[in-house]
Amino acid sequence: MYHISVLTGRQDEDDFGERLRDVARVEYCPPGDEDELADRLHDTDIIICHAEPITASLLEELDDLKLIVVLSTRSDNVDIKAAHEKGVMVINNTSYCVDDIADHACAMILALIRQLPEYQSDIRTNSRWEFGSIPWPLHRVSKNLIGLVGFGHVGRAVASRLQAFGCKIQAYDPFVSEKFMMESSVRPVDFDKLLQTSDVVSLHMPLNESTRYIFQDEQFEAMKKGAMFVNCCRGGLVDEAALYHAVDDGHIRSAALDALSTEHPSPMLLKMIARPEFLLTPSVSFHSVEAVRDIRDDAERYIRLFLAGHYDELPVVTLRDNE
Repeated sequence: MYHISVLTGRQDEDDFGERLRDVARVEYCPPGDEDELADRLHDTDIIICHAEPITASLLEELDDLKLIVVLSTRSDNVDIKAAHEKGVMVINNTSYCVDDIADHACAMILALIRQLPEYQSDIRTNSRWEFGSIPWPLHRVSKNLIGLVGFGHVGRAVASRLQAFGCKIQAYDPFVSEKFMMESSVRPVDFDKLLQTSDVVSLHMPLNESTRYIFQDEQFEAMKKGAMFVNCCRGGLVDEAALYHAVDDGHIRSAALDALSTEHPSPMLLKMIARPEFLLTPSVSFHSVEAVRDIRDDAERYIRLFLAGHYDELPVVTLRDNE
């Protein structure tokens, strides 16, 4: 019988032990340092993990390991190169929470356009029930041009939702063909034009060495005066100090963030919390009861496919995926 190790100290309600008891012995492994993990995982065939680091040195100790299942859309916690060199397959699920993230991003975009954070703050702080107390003009949702930086699964889902509100959408993504964008009724533009012309800029791109801090002072200065900024993606894409200054000096109207490069507690987060122009949520965009159920259902299905030898049906992570 196969041995599966779940890297968590908690055996939750949706128990992989129950799900897979006909094909494997499932063990829940509490967090520990690398030496402790190597000892606990020494005879493991399959690892199920979230964001726990699976390093090259740990992989070197695991001679029986055949598969790593990452319960996430990302897999940057795993040394993919080392896994491939050792013949270990790595799979993740790039689509399980697309609807949740897209819904959250659209909720943030709509909240900024309709000035909900500013009016809520004005009511709470000043006990003022007054239209027009916010200095920026309030435009109809459909009159806003939305610029998407990234047109993958989430970007496309955001576009289709906002098109239903009558919004015009433009997008920049060097890895997606202009023809595909136009077939989705989205205008392809270069990065500079997107910044200069969009009323709302929303990020939907991976974090890697080429995209880290892609938004700094220069990019915020290039954006249209009074534009809004949304990041439901990765915190490391944005220099939050530069964003704060762009909002503080009145060039950027408002911003909504679900991810920060350094999360709570941090001085920058505390500064943003104090400002009505910022709408912040604590990395919750991916989450829903349904998303959790989906990723566990998919993980079980992937493991059964792997054990049956149906490798061509699995979402295998390649080296290029993590570049």
